[in-house]
Amino acid sequence: MPAPDGRRVALLALLAWLLCSAAMLWLFHGDFATLGFRDPDDAMRLAQVRDWIGGQAFWDVSQHRVNPPIGGPMHWSRIVDMPIAALILLLSPLTGMATAELLACVIVPLLLLGGLTSALFIAAKRIAGAGIALLAVALLLTAPSILVQFTPLRIDHHGWQIIAAALALCGATDARAARGGIVGGLALALWLQISSEGLPYAALFAAVFALRHWIDRAETPRYVGFTVAIGGAALIPLMLLRGPSAVLARHCDALSFVYVWPLVALAVATLLAARLIGPSTPLRRFLVAAIGGGAALVTFALTGGPCLSGDPFAALGPLAYKLWYLQVMEGRPIWEQSWSMAGVILLPSLLGLIATLLAARSASGPARMRWLTLALLLTGAMLVAIMVMRAVSVAHLLALPGTAWLLIALFSRVQASASAIVRIFGSVALVLLTPAGLCALWVAIAATPEPAKKASANCRAASVLAPLRTLPPTTLFAPIDLGPDILVQTRHSVIGTAHHRNAAGITAVIEGFADAPDRSRAVIGATSARYVVICDGLNEYRLYGQANRKGLAAQLARGATPNWLEPLPTKGPLKIYRIRPPRS
Repeated sequence: MPAPDGRRVALLALLAWLLCSAAMLWLFHGDFATLGFRDPDDAMRLAQVRDWIGGQAFWDVSQHRVNPPIGGPMHWSRIVDMPIAALILLLSPLTGMATAELLACVIVPLLLLGGLTSALFIAAKRIAGAGIALLAVALLLTAPSILVQFTPLRIDHHGWQIIAAALALCGATDARAARGGIVGGLALALWLQISSEGLPYAALFAAVFALRHWIDRAETPRYVGFTVAIGGAALIPLMLLRGPSAVLARHCDALSFVYVWPLVALAVATLLAARLIGPSTPLRRFLVAAIGGGAALVTFALTGGPCLSGDPFAALGPLAYKLWYLQVMEGRPIWEQSWSMAGVILLPSLLGLIATLLAARSASGPARMRWLTLALLLTGAMLVAIMVMRAVSVAHLLALPGTAWLLIALFSRVQASASAIVRIFGSVALVLLTPAGLCALWVAIAATPEPAKKASANCRAASVLAPLRTLPPTTLFAPIDLGPDILVQTRHSVIGTAHHRNAAGITAVIEGFADAPDRSRAVIGATSARYVVICDGLNEYRLYGQANRKGLAAQLARGATPNWLEPLPTKGPLKIYRIRPPRS
């Protein structure tokens, strides 16, 4: 069977991305008119971009309308803001600011999906050829666990992380070792600039490249190129993006002094060891990797401080830790998830790993090494996803080339059958082995029926928040999940949002709603808030009421208003209370 023409297959992959983008534009168009973000982080991202366009300093990513007058510190990166801001500035003279914002929030995720499609196609083609690469793209563009991060209006940083993983995979599969190492190092450095969640993957790719360097001298340029690229691209862009002082600031939740200097030590020590010792024998290559890795570990021991064992969420206090952090299920391990979600996390990755190992067994020479490299990377990504649920997208991405290989192999066997029934039903049954089919099948089997719940309004919807726009600009004491949408939809400030560096604001909001009204008055009175806002359909608000049946949230839900709050006339699930000043 002749190999498919690479250029034609690449055009088909491009067409698949365009069709997927068109489908998502149709499916989500109902959210466009009101900027109906599906995640509060997307709303916060737009608020950050607006502040930057409005004159906030490039190095200042804090939110000054959160917990004023102190402000809400943030750890986000301007890299994610740049394409959004660029499109807004480019389009606003033609369409007006509001339409430009909408177009930017719709277009940027789809462009990122196009970049991911290209990167996966290149990597899968290098691993297994154009035909399998095209099927891997088709699986990508129908995988809900990945597409959810690229839907229109999904402008937060998660899509960037998945693209960085795909680019790093391109580096791991590049036949030109030095170029591949540099690409992989730059991709992981980009990831680290955006989010510290890239740290385990940086260690994973470094370990896999070091192993290949130890086994095969021809792989030494890949490993050395990777270490030099990640060290240099971690240090210099950090100073450009966050200011020169960032290289001396210690933050456990973002690239900072804690992590950047170990990466620099890795780069310098590896490069020097490679030059002085040389890669001529396995022992020498082992020493090169050991010296570089040892230098990084020693430096981390010196720079890590509380980050070596500390929890960046510990400053929240026990109540906020329990009622907020532990409730964010996307950050929790697989054993805390439901059975249906645990299967969705694990099964596509596990199938992809089995398929990848089978493909490696059937291959030989460099092709086998590429499959084995993918198997190691996928195994590491699976372990990360088991520990943190939101990492599932990267694991599912790395599973796609192996799954595509398995589907083609099984389809060939089915079609070789003499029985028409086997050919027809066997081919259809293969749909169940796609990520979408496998997850749907597992959910149908494992999902536990739940009693019907009363329908509730979307508290973050613009129509629900509309009454807030009748108030003069002020500070609202509102549930943290409403905060980002309030910032985007109104001119008000809020006390807390779901961003952990603002530990004081988060703790105040949770204690204010969960404590008894007398104590809540003291907590709320210590803030700059002038109104209390609640919404009957918000899970967060229900949780506060369940935590303390005598707390403020529970009493307001029952219609019992303390005398220091004055209810304002409103319709719908949103309730607004003016805070009466204390009597002198």
